Amino acid sequence: MKTLFNNIRKYLKEYYKVIIVYILILALFLVELPYYISAPGGLINTEDKVKTKENFKMSGSLNMAYVSEIHATIPTMLISLINDEWDLEKEEEVKNDNETIEEKNYRNKMLLEEANDTALLVAYKHSDIAYEIKNNKVYVTYVDKLAKTDLKIGDQILKIDNQKITGKKNLLDYIASKKVKDKVTIYVKDIKGNSKKRKATLINVENTPKVGAVITETFDVKSNKEVKFDFENRESGSSGGLMLTLTIYSHLNEIDLTGGKKIVGTGTIDVDGNVGEISGIKYKLIGAVNKGADVFLVPKGENYNEAKKIKKEKGYDIDLVPIATFDEALKYLQKK
Repeated sequence: MKTLFNNIRKYLKEYYKVIIVYILILALFLVELPYYISAPGGLINTEDKVKTKENFKMSGSLNMAYVSEIHATIPTMLISLINDEWDLEKEEEVKNDNETIEEKNYRNKMLLEEANDTALLVAYKHSDIAYEIKNNKVYVTYVDKLAKTDLKIGDQILKIDNQKITGKKNLLDYIASKKVKDKVTIYVKDIKGNSKKRKATLINVENTPKVGAVITETFDVKSNKEVKFDFENRESGSSGGLMLTLTIYSHLNEIDLTGGKKIVGTGTIDVDGNVGEISGIKYKLIGAVNKGADVFLVPKGENYNEAKKIKKEKGYDIDLVPIATFDEALKYLQKK
C-alpha cells in the first residue's frame, strides 16, 4: 500500500500541470453558468406525435417549431456574443418571478398535457364526432409573488368554500362572483397526494378579483375514434396546440391539409378553438426557414407583427399567415 501511495504521489508531482489543464478544460465545457441561451430550434412533424387507427399519410407535413434553450457554459456564452441568432439571458429571466427552474419545468409539462387534451377536444368538435369528457382535474402551476395565499405549485383544487370544483370554468366563475379582499378556503390534494386546507385573500388584477395563481386543467376525452399522443419526457409546453389540432383533424377526417408542402405553425389552442400567442417567435421563424418551410402559421397580434418585421429584415422567402382561430387555419389550408 505504501508503494502504491508513493507511486501515485510521484505521478501527481510529475504530471500535475497536465492534470490541472485537463481539469480546467472540463470546467470550461461542463460547468453551467446562471445563464440560458435562446436559439433557433428545429421542427417536429406532428404526425409523429399523434397516433390514430386511420392508416392515413399526408403528401406534405404539418410541423410545430420549437426554441432551443441551452444552459450556458463559457464556450456557448462566447458564441452567443458573436451569433445574432443566439440571445443570452439571466436564469431569472427565463422563468417567472417566485419560481424555480424545476417549478417552471413542471408547469410546462402540465401545459403540454392540457394542450393535448384541448387539441383533441377541438378536433372532435369540428369533426362532428361523438365524445365524452371525464376526469377533469384543476392544478395550480404557478403562484404570483403578489398573491395572498398559501397555495403550492402542484396542488389539485377540489373545492373552494362549499363549491365543488369540476373544471377550470366553474373555478374561475366562482372567483369572479366574489370581491377583491374576500377570503376563501381552498381544499386541495397536494403534489404528494395529501389532503390540505389552504387560504387565500383575493387580490385586484385589472379590477377583477383573482387568487393570483395560474391554473392548468387536464381531462380525458373519450370517443370511439381513439387518438393517442407520443411525446418524449423532455418535451413540454402549450405552443404546439394549433398544429396538433390540425393534425388530429386531418387524420380523423382523412383530409390532406398540406398540398404537398411543409407547413409550420405555432400557437396555443383553447376549448373554443381560439389561437393564443406564444413566446420565442423569432427563434421559431428562423428555425422554420432554416428547415425549408413553405408556410408559417402565426398567432395574430404581436407574434405576427414581430414575425413580419423579421421576415422583412432578413428577406425570408416564406408565406407568413396570421391566424386567430382553428377555423381560420383550416380554411386557409383547405384553399391552398
